[in-house]
Amino acid sequence: MSSPLVSIIVPVYNVEAYLSRCLESIAAQTFRDFECILVDDGSTDSSPALCDEWAQRDPRFRVLHQKNGGISAARNSGMDAAQGQYLVFSDDDDTLHPQLLSSALAAQAESPPPALVCWKYGPEFPVSLPLQLRPVPQSVDGLFLGSDFANVWGKLWSRELVNGFSIRFDESLRWCEDLDFVTRYLLALYQQNGALTFLLIPHVLYRYEQQRPGNVTSRYSPDKLIYEQKTLPEVLNLFETQLQQDAGRWGPFCQAQLFALIGRLTDLYRFETSLSPARRRRAIRGYLASPATRRLLALCGQYRVWPSMRFCAEHGLVRAVFFLARNCYKPWYKALVRIQLWIKNKFYWGFRALRRLPPQGKEEP
Repeated sequence: MSSPLVSIIVPVYNVEAYLSRCLESIAAQTFRDFECILVDDGSTDSSPALCDEWAQRDPRFRVLHQKNGGISAARNSGMDAAQGQYLVFSDDDDTLHPQLLSSALAAQAESPPPALVCWKYGPEFPVSLPLQLRPVPQSVDGLFLGSDFANVWGKLWSRELVNGFSIRFDESLRWCEDLDFVTRYLLALYQQNGALTFLLIPHVLYRYEQQRPGNVTSRYSPDKLIYEQKTLPEVLNLFETQLQQDAGRWGPFCQAQLFALIGRLTDLYRFETSLSPARRRRAIRGYLASPATRRLLALCGQYRVWPSMRFCAEHGLVRAVFFLARNCYKPWYKALVRIQLWIKNKFYWGFRALRRLPPQGKEEP
């Protein structure tokens, strides 16, 4: 039997309430030449039985059972078992539009080999069918700022490129594993072809479930900052390769990165209650002194991105800067702060930060 054109990889872990909906959306694809590899990552609910049931029902579905190793390990197992020319990833609680595969493959067929086909995600699919799809060329910074960059389930991947450059998910990362994979794939794609081209399908073809209890994107974890710091050097390498000296494109990228950094540092200071305030401030100083962060701040200075914010970030005034950043970044948040949270956010937390955080360079007991 010939190999399928597409391999859909679904890591599965304790999602019995959502799994059938996900697999039904995969089975309903209008493009039929695919295989779906379900990687049961040591589930303790009825998910393994549901996977086996689908494999018996539809020969295009295959099941791998393994000990719990995390989503990166599950995806790597699926990639090792895949036989398709292209790879598509799906989380076990999300759903695919019926035309996702057909639309992505049609866009890929019309593009030169270096192109990476992407699609949008959101809470709801378009109502009308069939979709009239015209992929829109995107720059790397445009894709990044449009929030369609750092996910693996919104793109059509070349298995040949993935295997040729030995690209796998870093199983030591529990956060930003998507960003790490995307960045290394794009660096490999650029190395192979000397150019990067993105085609974005301007419709929601992937429905992302954000309300499931235990969703890691919605809760605080101090490890998020550690993992983001690990991936930042490669992200900067990618964008320096693509943007070079184009200040008009560097500015928005640096602005988004600086805003994210300040938000993470603020979360650490505010929510990491297992550490004393002094140790939290020392941790913040350590992150600010890391080579990748200094490089980002230098770029922000070079392209004049929020000079007052950069000055504050360099000197550790994270609390005050956070609220300044939020107000500059989202007008609706500015109005909300003015009306409801002015005293607490503008004065109380900001004053505590300015008063308690010593000047940079001084050691704390």
